[in-house]
Amino acid sequence: MCTENMHGGNIWAAARRYNRKPENFIDFSANINPLGPSPLALEAMRKGISLVQHYPDPDARDLKIKLSRYLEVPGENLLLGNGGAEIIYALGRALNPRRLVLPVPTFSEYRQALPRVPVKFIPLPAGSDFALPVDQIKRIMQPGDAVFICNPNNPTGYLVSRGELLPLAQRAFETGAALVVDEAFMDFTGRKETILPDVLSCCSAAVVGSLTKFFALPGLRLGYLTAEKTLVEKVSRQLPPWRVNTLAQLAAQASLEDRSYISKTLKLISKEKEFLYQGLAGVPGLHPYPPRANFILVNCSGTGKTAKEIRDRLAEKNILIRVADNFIGLDHCYFRVAVRREKENRLLLKALNEIV
Repeated sequence: MCTENMHGGNIWAAARRYNRKPENFIDFSANINPLGPSPLALEAMRKGISLVQHYPDPDARDLKIKLSRYLEVPGENLLLGNGGAEIIYALGRALNPRRLVLPVPTFSEYRQALPRVPVKFIPLPAGSDFALPVDQIKRIMQPGDAVFICNPNNPTGYLVSRGELLPLAQRAFETGAALVVDEAFMDFTGRKETILPDVLSCCSAAVVGSLTKFFALPGLRLGYLTAEKTLVEKVSRQLPPWRVNTLAQLAAQASLEDRSYISKTLKLISKEKEFLYQGLAGVPGLHPYPPRANFILVNCSGTGKTAKEIRDRLAEKNILIRVADNFIGLDHCYFRVAVRREKENRLLLKALNEIV
């Protein structure tokens, strides 16, 4: 599988493609907190650098305690992994479903994690901003199904309410299916629609999360699973020991305690998300979809240009965007941009107006 076109945030591939240095780009292709890591996280890593000569704590006990407080769930219902993707793959092996039910477009790794399992794709309608057809999914659920839902959804930005997801979890329980909700971007929304508290005693539902997007630590890789204790133990058996490195544990602990950083992030994203959305809507030929997280999906069919053409023109100006044509259900007219700081967002809007 070629990885250069599968995900955003690959500045190394972009540097090779456009013959530039990675640090020269303004990266709108990766949905990462534009503030960068918490200052407390950077300091924690500097102070703890000598600890890399030892094996990391295999249980990540101190981190699990702090994450338990942050998420308000018991530690026995938590499982840590080397990124959300590792958790997703391990969860796929543990569930071993007969069929994968996948609303599309969505994150590609759900399908990659279960390559030999038959898939029932549920198209999300662009005309309703890619809303999740909850009733349709409830009707088609069968015993042995695994339903993966990204919430907020990547790349569409659509957020499903907790009130809509809980009946899906109940239906999964009644039919002998499993519901997996990926809340990798939920922190950017203020977490009001999370179903975390509701999965703790439910053997048919699980939540996957990430600490690398909101806390800007993608290079350290850190994800988690929240589920009923039996499922947590089952997934744990699919994972290797020492999977969360020492620096990741230290940085994540410090990040979770940096309330000032968390508050600044929420304020910045709330403001700049609306600014960028309105600015994109004002560019002739572009149709952005309403965002609920820290990224925006855009249809550029009205410009007469493809997303790749726009990507290449922006790259000439040292700006990277994410072409979205390899998401199932999207074509060559879609691209995705992350929400960044005001100055960077203005540069993107200026460049797009010049191009289209």
